[in-house]
Amino acid sequence: MWFFVKKTISTFKFLFLLTTLVVLVLFNFPFRALSRKVDQDVHPHQRNEIKTILVWNGSNRKEIRVFGMGNNSFINQNCTYSRCQITDNRSLQPLSYYDAIIVVFNDEFTAPDQLKMPEFGNKRSKRQRLVFFTQESPPALKPYYNMTQLANFFNWTMTYRTDADIPLLYGRIIPKEAAPRTAEEINRRREIFRNSMPPKSWRNKTKTAAWMVSHCKTHNQRETYVKELSKYIDVDTYGQCGNLSCARDILHHSDPQCYGMLESTYKFYLSFENSLCTDYVTEKFFKIMGHNIVPVVYGGADYTKHAPPHSYIDAGTFKPQELAAYLKLLDENDTLYNDYFWWKEYYDIEFSVGNMSRHGFCDLCQKLHEQQDREFQSYQDLTFQWDDKNACKTFDSSWIS
Repeated sequence: MWFFVKKTISTFKFLFLLTTLVVLVLFNFPFRALSRKVDQDVHPHQRNEIKTILVWNGSNRKEIRVFGMGNNSFINQNCTYSRCQITDNRSLQPLSYYDAIIVVFNDEFTAPDQLKMPEFGNKRSKRQRLVFFTQESPPALKPYYNMTQLANFFNWTMTYRTDADIPLLYGRIIPKEAAPRTAEEINRRREIFRNSMPPKSWRNKTKTAAWMVSHCKTHNQRETYVKELSKYIDVDTYGQCGNLSCARDILHHSDPQCYGMLESTYKFYLSFENSLCTDYVTEKFFKIMGHNIVPVVYGGADYTKHAPPHSYIDAGTFKPQELAAYLKLLDENDTLYNDYFWWKEYYDIEFSVGNMSRHGFCDLCQKLHEQQDREFQSYQDLTFQWDDKNACKTFDSSWIS
């Protein structure tokens, strides 16, 4: 009897303790959950979850528009790190809320609201990253921005430069698995291809060189180079600066049918940039590389970083008269001309705005996650990279005969 009573009391104590524990858990859970939610909302940079990105200005730019807003953009683009969310609504949260704030620099911005910089007062978080975003060259930005006033303001750069914190490249030429890796292998592939018969479509090209251009007066005076070049070979100029026209699509680039015409008619295309600035190489080059026409480049980039050897002609290494003589030589020799296409089956070319944006924003998301604990640092002086006097050249007038 005593054993039964004792066992009953022990069972009652156990049930009482269990009930008390359940009640405490149930009543405290909402408060703990609420506390955790509030902490997450106030300090997003202190959690390794979704990183928040504010596009401060320029969200109507196609480079940003094609990527999109929200979190699904990172998921749909198959980013390695997809736990990021992007918005262009400045009033949605206080500036201190965001892990990164992107400020777009562009020569098309004229409104005060587009040119205005974010103001933080004394509330700037050392874990927050302010991102300098541009695809424009220094001469294009100089009339609108004073870089000396932005000392110690930006933490990261997101630009076309190869040394940018987040590269925003206009295009990429990517080696396939079968691509040659050494100079010896490249020379062997070139020799084999050089001795093959050029396709009939290449042999049937009837004209020498084409140039599509919309800016007639440029910082690097490319128009002076072309004017001098035209004294020795025929250059057909399309667009606002010439007497020929070609269809354009809704994104203000030339229509695919236009490139088809260029590919079937011309042997060379002048991929001349408007600025001779470090690393500045645009779709003028990458888009032509995707067609069967030899690009003649004129820019400040080291093109060996971007393209296979002997896949383009660098006008910067020739005086205009010398370049004309070399193009005539290739025009008259199918074997030498054919050599410039040896690389086509070994590389893929990316040149769309979508690919550029995908790489840029996916890389930004990844960097926010992987470097969230890195020590705070900022650019003391952006003029070193973004002053055209330091980074950009002009046409060498001694080349004019």
